[in-house]
Amino acid sequence: MLNMKRIKQNAPAIPILVWIGLLVGIPLIYVLMLSLLSRDNLGNIVFEFTLDNYRRIFDPVYLKVFLNSFLLATLTGLITLFIGYPVAYFTAGLEPRKRSYAIVLIILPFWISSLLRTYGWIILLGNTGLLNNLLMKLNIINAPLPMMYSFGTVLVGTTYMLIPFMIIAIFNSVDKLDRSLLEASSDLGAGKWRTFFKITLPLTMPGIAGGFTLVFIPSLGMFFISDLLGGGQNIFLGNLINSLVTKGRNRPLASAFSVGMIGLVLLVLFIYSRITKNKKEGLFL
Repeated sequence: MLNMKRIKQNAPAIPILVWIGLLVGIPLIYVLMLSLLSRDNLGNIVFEFTLDNYRRIFDPVYLKVFLNSFLLATLTGLITLFIGYPVAYFTAGLEPRKRSYAIVLIILPFWISSLLRTYGWIILLGNTGLLNNLLMKLNIINAPLPMMYSFGTVLVGTTYMLIPFMIIAIFNSVDKLDRSLLEASSDLGAGKWRTFFKITLPLTMPGIAGGFTLVFIPSLGMFFISDLLGGGQNIFLGNLINSLVTKGRNRPLASAFSVGMIGLVLLVLFIYSRITKNKKEGLFL
C-alpha cells in the first residue's frame, strides 16, 4: 500500500525521467560505446574493443589541449564571478520595477544569436575594426594593434557570452537572503564588510557555485568562439572534437575526448559541491 502511494506521488516525474533518458542517457551510452571501438584507414567504425583512444588522451599534445581548455573555463568562471557578483548584488537591492528592467537588460543578449555576437567582436577588435580605426584617427597609434587571434581574445569572447548566467545565478541567491540575519549582524556591532564576508558571502555560495558551473561547462565546448576569435592559434577541447569528427573522420577518438570532457566537468562539480557543503556547515560555527 505504501509503495502504491509512493508511485502515485512520483508519477508526474516519470515522463520527465523518460525524456531525460531518451535525450541524455541514450546518447551518453552511445558516445561511451563508440569511444571503445576502432576505425579503419577510411574512417569507418570497426567493432573491435580497444582502449587506445583513452591512452591517446595522455599524449603530451592532447594533455596541453586539456590544460588550455581547463584554464580557459576556469578564468572565464573567475572573471564572470568578479564582474557578475557586484552586478547581481546591486540588482537585488533595487526596487521591484527597476529590478525588472535591470534583469531584462541582463538577459537581452540572449535574444541575439551567439554567432552574430561573436562576429561583433571581430568587427570591434579586427585590424580594420572600429577600435583600431578610432585609435588611429586620434593619432594614438600609427599601426593597427594585433588584438585578434590570441588566448586573451577567446577569453574575452567566452566571458562576454556567458556572464549573464553568472549574474542570474548569483542574483537568485542574493534575492533569497534572510535579511534578518544581516540586521542581527549589524545589531551585534559587525561592520558592512565583516557582515558581507561572514554572512552574505557564505549564504550566496550556492549561487556562486551554480553560476561557476553554468559558465565552466559551456566554456569547454564553445568551439565557434575560439575558431572565430582565436584563429586556430589556440586549440581547445571543443575545437579538437569538432575537427576529429568533421575533418579527421575519427569518431571513436572524438568520443573518448568527449568522455574525458564529461569526467572533467564531473570533477569540478564534485569539488564545488564539497566547497558549498563546507561553507554551509561552517556558517554559524
